[in-house]
Amino acid sequence: MKVKWAHKAKIDYVDTLSYWKDRNGSTLYPQKIDTAVLKLEKEIAANPYFLAKYNNNLNLYRRSLMRGKYYLYYHIDEYNGVITIARFRSARQIPL
Repeated sequence: MKVKWAHKAKIDYVDTLSYWKDRNGSTLYPQKIDTAVLKLEKEIAANPYFLAKYNNNLNLYRRSLMRGKYYLYYHIDEYNGVITIARFRSARQIPL
């Protein structure tokens, strides 16, 4: 399946990376997040239901990354073969 990012998810993701870059004064941690996200994207594309939790209220699946520090929320459109990442969130934020 093809993975694409929703506009809001891209904004959340870039904001998180820039926050950690500014806070730490280094790109090491943002690179670690980026690597984990790319790995998870490949896993989701290969098997979107594996280890995913479904949220009935949001109609989205959720996968955690970096030992539960961040979540990717996504929607699966099997008819078109597209997985849309709807949100990228820190686990410290109020849940969706």
